[in-house]
Order: sequence, then structure tokens, then C-alpha cells
Amino acid sequence: MPGEAVKVTLVVLVAATCTTLCAAQANTCFPGEQNTRSTSITRSVESFGLSLFTFLASSSPQQSIFVSPYSLWSALALAYFGAEGNTKKELEQALGVNSKTGTFFGYGALKLLLETNPSGSPGTNFRSSNKAYFANWLVLDRCLSTIITDGLKQVDFRDAESARQLINHDVNITTEGRIPNLIQDLPPSTRFALINAVFFKGLWETAFQPKLTRRQEFLVPPGQSPGVVKMMVQEGTFKHGVSESLGAEVLELPYLNSNFSMFLFVPTAFSTESILKNLTPQTFIETYKLMTPKKVEVGLPRFKMETRLEKELIALLYRMGVRDLFDESKANLTDFTRSATLFVDTIIHQATVEVTEEGTVAAAATALINTRFGGPEPIKFMCNRPFVYTITDKASAITLFAGHVVNSAHLKNI
Repeated sequence: MPGEAVKVTLVVLVAATCTTLCAAQANTCFPGEQNTRSTSITRSVESFGLSLFTFLASSSPQQSIFVSPYSLWSALALAYFGAEGNTKKELEQALGVNSKTGTFFGYGALKLLLETNPSGSPGTNFRSSNKAYFANWLVLDRCLSTIITDGLKQVDFRDAESARQLINHDVNITTEGRIPNLIQDLPPSTRFALINAVFFKGLWETAFQPKLTRRQEFLVPPGQSPGVVKMMVQEGTFKHGVSESLGAEVLELPYLNSNFSMFLFVPTAFSTESILKNLTPQTFIETYKLMTPKKVEVGLPRFKMETRLEKELIALLYRMGVRDLFDESKANLTDFTRSATLFVDTIIHQATVEVTEEGTVAAAATALINTRFGGPEPIKFMCNRPFVYTITDKASAITLFAGHVVNSAHLKNI
């Protein structure tokens, strides 16, 4: 697509400029490392993100979920920039990266890629913000302001309520009011908080007509009463395919003037188990290659959903090999400061999505905190039973948001 080419070219030019201007500073901040590009940041983010999403969804198969894998990766990347020793090695393994310098430049270019509108026309808006808040008595590494470019603040956590309100205010601004109260409690013993917040708003390339929206049963497993959803319906030409490896029909709903699309995965059987078990970056790409434009009658619920995760994330990351970060006696975050021992004992991830006839609004925030010291009849593609969906940037092949809808009772009618 012409838009994709323009977008990628812009990132290469800006990234090259940044390398020229910032390399000396970055090499000083990450001594002994080379500015290697051997690890693909896009591949790292997508591999981590889909693994995390499918595990979360599979571990609670009867509960709908919506998360931002990109936000979670970003917040952990902030922790990685401050890590040394075994803590650094564990984060490298989980995040799929191999150097701080390469990650610093690669992530900066990726962030710019995602936030740049290739057409320059209204239609979609994506932004991501990384901020860090450290106790005002800590002596911080001088490189932190270079590494955390969106906002580095030293605050008085002893005035815990003021600190909590400050952090929530910043998240609320980024998410345009969708997440006003990410941190609900913040003890005065807090030493630091690393925050990533993301916001996406996209208009459908082809909008649904509100007059066609109708109430329809949402099928659930045998023995359970079917629920009812507000089903948006339209007929048009969309990319569609059938994936044997995923056991699903797949449809792409593109957003206006952008490289962003929503991908819908409806199981050919009833259960989404095969989708969650086999959805990987590779199967996603293979499935996309099989998709072709077809005349399709699409049915998609009109809904709002919100997910908040805390303890589940530490347990999951522990299983993914990130362990020292959460251990007070082993955590090594000395590239942030050597004046105190820092570790993470709280992770909060909150994500919300609204899907309407006009388009989609989604937001998420992640906090890592240390609180203790044409032709034939159209194909019918109806999301009237459990399904999986992603909001994906096709230029980078990264899943920004992912959801699993199990029961209409989990969806808020809007």
C-alpha cells in the first residue's frame, strides 16, 4: 500500500537522524553495548504480546478479557532499561531483546511508526506515553531523562494521595478520560512507579448503519441461557479467509486512512480453544496471506468492555521467566539508582474498549510499582458466539489490543 511505504520511510529517516544525534548519549548510558539491530523489535513485541494474551485468555476460558499487549511490553521495557545482572537477562529473555541500545532505538522508531498517520487525513489516532515517577529522595542515574523521554518526575510519595492523583491525572490525559483511576491505592512507602498508557480511536473505513443494528441472540455453550446483544450488520467487500491451523474464519475490518485494522476470529466449531492455543505471529501472518476480498455480510456486537488485572500478571510473568524483578533480595535495578534497592511488587493493567457503528475507541495503561520499601451470495460472518479479536497495525505487524469475548453477560450495552 502506498500509505505503508510513506510511513515506513518516514520512520527510517527519523530513526537515522536520532541515531546521529543521540548515539553518543545512548552509548554513554549503556556502556559496553553495541547499537545492534540483530533483534527485530516488532517481532519481539508481537511474540511477547500474543503469548501473553493467549495464556491469559486460556487460563480463564469462561471469562471475557481485553488487554493491550503493547502497553504491557512497553512498561516492562522501561524496567529493562534500569535492570542489570540476572534481572536484565530474565527481562531480555521474556521481552525477546538482546541489548538496551538496540531496544532503545528500535522502540523509539516503532513508537514513531505507530503514532504517525500515513495519510495525514482524519480517521485514526494512536498515541503511547511512557512516564516514570521516583521518590524525591532517590539519587537517580543521570541518563534516565534521556531514556524516559515522555516524562520523568521525582515526587514526594510520603504525600501518597497527591502522588496518586498526579499519576492518575497523567494517565487520564493520555487516555482521554477512559482510565481516570488506574491507581486506586498508593502507600507512602512507594519508591517508584513506571507507567505506560496507550490510546486508540479509529473510524471504520466502511461504517455500520445504526438503523440496521438489531437485537440478536449471542450463543453460549449448551446448558447455559443465550444472551442478547446489539448486533451491528453491514454487507460489503472485506478480506476473509479460513484458517485450518486456528480452526477459525477470519475477517479484516480496516480503519479509515490508516494501517490499523480489527481482525475477527470466529471458530468454525463452537469453542475458541484452538484459536487461543495456536495463535502466534507466524500463524497470524500465514492466515493473512490466505485472506482474499469477498462479498461478506458482517455481524459484530455493539459493546463496551473493561478489564483490570493485577495479581494475575505477576504470576504469569513469573511463569515466563521474569522472577528476580519481583524479589526484593534479588532484583537489580541499579541503572535507575544505587541509592536504594528497587524491585516491583505490584503490576496493574487496565484496558477498555468501545465498539460502535462509527468505529472503535480503546485505551490501556500499565503500572509497575514498588510500594514497599462480488458475485455469489455474500458469506455470512456473524460474531454471535465466542470470538477473538485484535486491533493490529499492519505496517509493523503488531497487535496493539486483543480481546476474547465469551458471553454476552460480559459486554456492556452502549
